[in-house]
Amino acid sequence: MLKDFNISSFKKIKPPADNTYDAMQEIKELKKIPLNKKFVKDHDSIEGAFKKTAKEQDVKDYDKNIAAKLINNSAPVILELKKHFNRPRPKVSAKKMNIQIKDIEMDSMKTASYPSGHSAQGVLIGKVLGDKYPKAKSAFAKTAKNISYSRQVARAHYKSDSVMGEKLGDSMYQHIKNKI
Repeated sequence: MLKDFNISSFKKIKPPADNTYDAMQEIKELKKIPLNKKFVKDHDSIEGAFKKTAKEQDVKDYDKNIAAKLINNSAPVILELKKHFNRPRPKVSAKKMNIQIKDIEMDSMKTASYPSGHSAQGVLIGKVLGDKYPKAKSAFAKTAKNISYSRQVARAHYKSDSVMGEKLGDSMYQHIKNKI
């Protein structure tokens, strides 16, 4: 589905460099966001978050396989970009700058930071589900935004990671929307 997706333009969109003023500002902004373990936990499982939204929106014929399929298809694209940029997580960068920052440690934080995979996959899945279930479109879009933002609440990602992830998710959606 995404094997022919061209990521060359995304490889040119660099994050703020480590140990720079911009990176420090992003860390300071993250510190202002209150930690909220429940919000983070509710959105860490992308599939679970969308399944919950479908249930709340009374989507009777919800196909939970859509999210799993899109996650599997988008993961290689996201991982290639993460490896390309190899941006450290905010906590690692903060430590190098002598800034104390707490995060909510999760198994989903084992890869590089940029771009946010949760943000990319949340937007991709939210848009696909919105097309398939138009009555719940805005709810699925809100879930996608919450998934993306939850990564900043956990301090797992910088804002620029989430913004890039959302752009990537939208671009992947544009690439596949006529193939589904």
